[in-house]
Amino acid sequence: MHYRWTTTFCYLACALVAASDYIGKAIQCYEGSGAPAPKPINTYCWIMSTFTINTTNTDGSHYSHRGSNFEGTGTYDPIRHTKTYHAYYQWVPFVLFFQGCLFYLPHLMWKASEGKTADTLLQGLQFNSMDDDREVKRNNIVKYLQSSWGRNGRYFSVYIICETLNFINVIGQMFLLDTFFGGVFMTYGTQVLKYMVEDEDDGMHDPLITTFPRVTKCDFYKYGPSGSVERRDAACILPQNMLNEKVFITMWFWFVILATFTAIQIVWRLAIACSPVLRVRVLERRGKISATPEVEREVRLLHLGDYFLLDILGRNLDACNFQEVLLTALGCKDSDDNDNTYHSYCQPEEDDPLARKRQMEHEDTPV
Repeated sequence: MHYRWTTTFCYLACALVAASDYIGKAIQCYEGSGAPAPKPINTYCWIMSTFTINTTNTDGSHYSHRGSNFEGTGTYDPIRHTKTYHAYYQWVPFVLFFQGCLFYLPHLMWKASEGKTADTLLQGLQFNSMDDDREVKRNNIVKYLQSSWGRNGRYFSVYIICETLNFINVIGQMFLLDTFFGGVFMTYGTQVLKYMVEDEDDGMHDPLITTFPRVTKCDFYKYGPSGSVERRDAACILPQNMLNEKVFITMWFWFVILATFTAIQIVWRLAIACSPVLRVRVLERRGKISATPEVEREVRLLHLGDYFLLDILGRNLDACNFQEVLLTALGCKDSDDNDNTYHSYCQPEEDDPLARKRQMEHEDTPV
């Protein structure tokens, strides 16, 4: 979810926003006469940022009597209004790319530390469980496990650290975006939900537009013919914000879901670390077996790192192969021969019961 889905989402969003910036027209300003502003004004407003002014009503009357029909624009009154500057839009593609790199970093750290141990041990059995050499490959896995018992502690600890980094990364990126957008991202999703359920007459502004305004103001100063400074007021359209509002509202909800699931995962790992009973039940489910007291005792004695390596193998192997690996590595391979409490769901060495039934029916058939 972190390094694959979220990283891909960040990179795709980065490509879309960059395309709208550098392939399309990122900004178009208009002067008081309604004529398009010259290119120097467009470039200046894009580089130096634009701004909106705070307003109190949503029926449009505030903008109309001040010379504008767009929220956040109109005649600026320094006594009544405050300016909100929007300088983020040219940095959005870079921030999205940086976010994608941050989400991939914990996975990169895990792969560098793990050294493809699991892939090497599996020897392709995760792709072809009926490999002709599966017996030899299972024996190779068992030999490695038995020779490395007690020395896999780092395997588990590094994984927990990387999962914790994933959680810190999600929360940290929410605060990063909150700072980037001037303190509005943390409540962005809740404000959108609140706006959707509120009546239009409640006086609440659309948070999509207030956070990512589509029309903003820009003041351009230049020297006039007599040498005095002239101010040229322009209204600037930002088409990119139509895309930004959708990208970041999706990201807000995804971050909340991601942080919740990651927190649950960390709690589950801690529960596994503290409960030998849970470790036994997990390996039972992986191998589709009912553990004998001997198997339970051996699993309880396993180091956390050894258990975690077995668990990773169990996630990738089918039940029959993992059952053979588990029981042989624990030294409990023959426990089912003398103990009726162990019932394997998968015993390929048993005779076919249907064949035996057909034989009995044939013997009972009258001549």
